[in-house]
Amino acid sequence: MAETGTQINWSGTGTADAVAAARLAMQGKAARRLPLPRTGAATSGDRSKASVVPAARDGAAGRIRLKTFRAFGAAAGVPSLYALATLAILGAGLSGVWKANVAYAPEMYAQDGMVPAAVANAEGKNYAVFDLNLNIRRWREEQVARFTQTPDVVLLGASHWQEAHAGLVRSETMFNGHIHRDYWEDILGVVEVYVRNKRMPKRIILSIRDNQFTPVEQRKDFLWEPGIPNYRHMADRLGIGKQDAWKTYPWQRMKERFSLAMLFNNVTRWYNASERPHASSDLHFDKLDTLRPDGSILWSAQHTALFTPERAKKESLDFAAKRINSPPSIDPQGVDALDKLLTFIKANGTDVVLVHPPFNPIYFDAVQGGTYMSGLEKVREVTRTLAKKHGLYIIGDFDPAKVGCTADQYIDGEHGNPACLQKIFDQYEALLPQLKLETKKDQS
Repeated sequence: MAETGTQINWSGTGTADAVAAARLAMQGKAARRLPLPRTGAATSGDRSKASVVPAARDGAAGRIRLKTFRAFGAAAGVPSLYALATLAILGAGLSGVWKANVAYAPEMYAQDGMVPAAVANAEGKNYAVFDLNLNIRRWREEQVARFTQTPDVVLLGASHWQEAHAGLVRSETMFNGHIHRDYWEDILGVVEVYVRNKRMPKRIILSIRDNQFTPVEQRKDFLWEPGIPNYRHMADRLGIGKQDAWKTYPWQRMKERFSLAMLFNNVTRWYNASERPHASSDLHFDKLDTLRPDGSILWSAQHTALFTPERAKKESLDFAAKRINSPPSIDPQGVDALDKLLTFIKANGTDVVLVHPPFNPIYFDAVQGGTYMSGLEKVREVTRTLAKKHGLYIIGDFDPAKVGCTADQYIDGEHGNPACLQKIFDQYEALLPQLKLETKKDQS
């Protein structure tokens, strides 16, 4: 602000004159009255002779008429005071919404929001959370960075595998590195995390789901956005082209953090909760889901009560109705990237076993006869081609009958419980002697 009593005559000034006068006043170098020309067309010589016109007062020294200030703004071609004030208020409001969403949902939006969970897991503790709407990719980064030893086998896939605890593999140590709604970029990004931390295991069980190779422009979910930086790092390692930055920028996550509806949900959840996220030696909670040190999850008692057979059937049929004539699409860039990644993984001494997650029989039966099945067969064919080229085994199957999973082992159309998943890990363990023999031959 100008010093008390400093008067500036804004009438008939040009922009440069006004800025110069204001700057002098702000620096305390201005006289009690600053000589400014009466017309904006005056020359420098005219300015030196211009008479001083005191600014009108409104009951207090140094107060500038708002009307005169508006006139100056319009004449100089700058935004009005009201417009500037509105922008300032809007900016402050949006900033407040952003910060509040981060503060009340740190597991989803804060850069370090998953650190407490990873720290607890590294200490052998569980971490209780409101639900699984969190940045699981960040959780994986923080977990792997804190590994004290490298597991024998790591499972990589989507949420089909979320309940696969380490005990499902009996002869080796397993870490469940699943993430939600993974796409082909995620496979590269997650492997990058293990490479960067020097925690590549002996073997990777790599899941290929139906929509694994969906092109970016066809995706209708956005949980993959936080994994893009790691994907880009791995693409650089492999020396392959990367997805266009504009298409993969986390626009949706930015929108969510600016959302008032999201803020309302986050704040009400926080203040209505009887328990909030925390580390614990307990495994089960009434209203909180559990993130386990082995990477798997456990549902709260409240969520478990929702997963009735009737609900699972309805979810499966509704899911099938939406997808029966929406076949999975395959992005050739994704297939090529996975091909290059498999070469990289094998060259660095890690074996890979490919796996397809089985669907709920109710869902799988309901999509028969539609175009979805032809798309699913193309995904199978891509998987077989990659397996043949790289000498890999394929376990599991999209068809639950080939795995032995039944409808009562699902909470919806695609998420099986440990009883179903155990059958797939049994297939893996049956392969282990052969995998180990082949590894010895390769090393000899």
